[in-house]
Amino acid sequence: MPRIFIAATEQARDRADLDRSVARAIDRQRVIQSFSDSTYPELIEIERQGRGFYAWGLPTQDDQVEHWFRMSKGDLVLVAYMGAYRHYAKVLGRYENARAARAIWGEDTDAGLLRQYLFFLSEPIALGQPYAALADYLPESFNDFGCINDDVIRRLEADFGSVERFIRRRLLNSAVGGPILDISGMIQLSERELARLHTFDPDSGKAGRNQIIENITRRRGHPAFRQQLLAAYDYKCAITSFNAVDALEAVYIVPFRGKFTQHASNGLLLRADLHTLFDMGKVVIDTRNMTVILADALADTSYRILAGRPLRLPLDQELRPSTEALDLHRQLSGL
Repeated sequence: MPRIFIAATEQARDRADLDRSVARAIDRQRVIQSFSDSTYPELIEIERQGRGFYAWGLPTQDDQVEHWFRMSKGDLVLVAYMGAYRHYAKVLGRYENARAARAIWGEDTDAGLLRQYLFFLSEPIALGQPYAALADYLPESFNDFGCINDDVIRRLEADFGSVERFIRRRLLNSAVGGPILDISGMIQLSERELARLHTFDPDSGKAGRNQIIENITRRRGHPAFRQQLLAAYDYKCAITSFNAVDALEAVYIVPFRGKFTQHASNGLLLRADLHTLFDMGKVVIDTRNMTVILADALADTSYRILAGRPLRLPLDQELRPSTEALDLHRQLSGL
């Protein structure tokens, strides 16, 4: 029976490593050049099955190495942090390889922290499922890297028919039949697919310039909607008061709210970079006091000064952002 391993990644270093090898594919040359020629056929098959190279690894701690030795191809891995399951993947192969670990996660990694007991994963599915939603089967707190008890696995098989069916029904399917993805996860999956299809290649000449203009116009929002928000927010960013109009964009809080989609209550006027972070779920609003909340990934960046900043609101009550829409955006963002 397949096992379920939980990779708890609450530390900043863990999250940085996740970004290098789970949130995005690893450069294939880094992987292939770190293994012997005899391993090449296995690696190519892993790359094919995984739609690229994705990996996680464990340092040389006895309890974690023990889990690594128990791991088999086809076992399931859930990456978890900030109270929710964030990625799901299957194990495609495992290797002890310090050279590969340094190539993937950094040459300057201390020997005691080096993830040399590494395992390759299928292309991870980015999630936003709270621990509490699966608390009837899985624990709600984790330490580093662990394995779900075999008794729990047997219970899952008895209740669902198989562990995979449990994953599909309780983790990967929502009420509308799709993955329970957070906003950032959806964007990451889209970027991977577009990169794979080479659809980011720019056209040349006039066609390329027209495409740039079209993209900017689309990004800034529907002209009437944007003008409504510009007036409502006095031509200033709702978070920073930035007032260069050309860099201010009309942001939809939720993508579709019926006839209210184009209403100012479903919008914010934000600086272009904050628009991107808002859409990715890295910036959200706490509607209890209408202040800014930042994702942990921004805590050590220049954006940290925005944490807790009050949102500027239009004077007209009818033009103020819907707390229902802001709460939904925050929920989807996993914050």
